[in-house]
Amino acid sequence: MDPSLKRLVDIEAIKALKARYCWYCDDPDQHHRFPELFTDDAVFIEEPIDHLVGRDAIIEWNEEYSRTCIWSRHYAVTPLIEVDGDTASGRWQALLLSVQLIDGAEQMLWASGTYTEEYRRVDGQWLFSRVHAAARWMASFDEGLVEHLTLFDQL
Repeated sequence: MDPSLKRLVDIEAIKALKARYCWYCDDPDQHHRFPELFTDDAVFIEEPIDHLVGRDAIIEWNEEYSRTCIWSRHYAVTPLIEVDGDTASGRWQALLLSVQLIDGAEQMLWASGTYTEEYRRVDGQWLFSRVHAAARWMASFDEGLVEHLTLFDQL
C-alpha cells in the first residue's frame, strides 16, 4: 500500500478507536467493553483524579464508573494524530455532559478538557497504550456555568 494512503488508513482506524471509547463510556450496555480498547500495560490518567497502570486497573476503574455514572455523552473533537509505524500519538479536545452520583445525589455536570494519547498496533489492531484525560473546566448544570465554573488551570 502507498505510504500516504497507509497513513490515512491508520489515522481513520485511530479515529474509530476513539469513537468506540466515547460510545463504550456512554452506552450502559457497552461499558464492559471499554477495557478491551487498551493494551495490557496501558496507562490511564484522568486528571486530577486517577492514575491507573495496566488493563486490570482500568477494568476496576470502569466497574466503578459504571456504578456512579448515571448518564453521559463524551465528545472528542479536533484530532491531531501522528503515525510512526506501529505507534502513534494523538491530541483531542473534549466535551463531557453527564449525570454523576456524587455523595449519594445525582448531579448533572459538564466539563471540557483535552485527551493526550499514545496508541500501539497489536496484532493488526490499534489500541490505547496511554490516555491522559485532563479536565480544564467543570460546572454543574444546576448552578450555572459562569458563577460556578471550576478552572483546573488555576488550581
